[in-house]
Amino acid sequence: MGADHRIFYANRMATEITGYAPEELLGQIGYELLLPDGHSPQPDCSSTHPLLGKTERFEVEIKRKNGQLHWVRVNTTPYRKDQGEIGGTVLAFSCLKRQKNLEWENEFLQDEVRLNFGDIIGQSPAIQKVLAQISTVAPTDANVLVQGESGTGKELVARAIHDLSARKDHPLVRVNCASIPKDLFESEFFGHVRGAFTGAIKDRVGRFELADGGTLFLDEIGEIPLDLQSKLLRVLQEGQFERVGDERTRTAKVRLIVATNRDLLTEAKTGHFRLDLYYRLSVFPIEVPPLRERLEDIGPLAEHFIRQSARRLGVARPRLNRHHVQELQSYDWPGNVRELQNVIERAVILARGRQLQFELPPHASRNGPLAVQRPASDDEEGDDLSLDELVVRERAIVSKALERSRWKIYGADGAAALLNIKPTTLVSKMKRLGVRRKNGSLKVDPRRLT
Repeated sequence: MGADHRIFYANRMATEITGYAPEELLGQIGYELLLPDGHSPQPDCSSTHPLLGKTERFEVEIKRKNGQLHWVRVNTTPYRKDQGEIGGTVLAFSCLKRQKNLEWENEFLQDEVRLNFGDIIGQSPAIQKVLAQISTVAPTDANVLVQGESGTGKELVARAIHDLSARKDHPLVRVNCASIPKDLFESEFFGHVRGAFTGAIKDRVGRFELADGGTLFLDEIGEIPLDLQSKLLRVLQEGQFERVGDERTRTAKVRLIVATNRDLLTEAKTGHFRLDLYYRLSVFPIEVPPLRERLEDIGPLAEHFIRQSARRLGVARPRLNRHHVQELQSYDWPGNVRELQNVIERAVILARGRQLQFELPPHASRNGPLAVQRPASDDEEGDDLSLDELVVRERAIVSKALERSRWKIYGADGAAALLNIKPTTLVSKMKRLGVRRKNGSLKVDPRRLT
């Protein structure tokens, strides 16, 4: 482009990006031809040539010959005449359409995630408590310990905390500590330099450095070796670390979210986990409830997984009815939400657009080791178990545990421990089932029998 803003040369790349043939570009005023109507040049190319003699780099949306708008990155370089004076500017275009599309798609997906706490679905009191805890801790920089059985969605909680925090525009780096060989933990966390050990053929950035300014999610935190826990504690306290084989001290400002299905406090007291590290990690603990303690969420979760599976598999979406939900609610779900997702996906594949049929393992009671098994009579053999009968059985199991523990709910010898559930869960069950103690004997609210 000359000093008069007119194009006097165009290569093949310029013609591909703009859609104009070389002869259509030559002699034209660049910003008048390529910028959309009503848009001023970038930078301002009004009276004088602001790019003359300058090296610049900027992004601009141009109008192609077919009228479509197209994002490009422009690099400008001055060129000189034989006498040495600047005679114009070379503009090099590079296409940004794919990059812009990905940026907009990423923004859209992030907005969607933030609106509904990621894929955390449910209206039960148990899950609403978790969502309230997420909203409370997310704006802070506090470390979070997410506890719960396998398959309950601990990573979804970590993602929701990150997406609702001030660090949302920085990376969320995930590490599964159970999948890292013991000898590679330090390199995985802090990185290494070339030659630090056999196989270290180049420098490697560790996960703490990758997560600088963002969030580091350590899943299965209980798998970290004891000798590395002291170094992890130092990073949490001072924000400093060294790559393996390097003497240079580096810093990283990282928020830590950790998850486990173990009782870390018990392991700390037995010497299998550092107690000081436990207290540093558990500034704000969140307990994710198992699926058997949020049965009212099974229906919405099943609907979500059916839509998700049908869309991914490209099949017609089968209908979920009330009897399906009752069948799913009668199962124990030892694998929690992850197991439910797998069962639903298998059912969608087998349905082929017809009625859903779930392939559940043999029935497991939701009430732990005190489950009462009653042999079926000839008339009952092969009949479906009704929900009314399930309520009667559940009431009998709870009553038996309370009688055995002499109506003690809390403690190692309490009814909650016998049933392998939380004391608060047992109290909730007693209220729901109408179980009362009167004059030293068991009283059942007759209204609960209907």
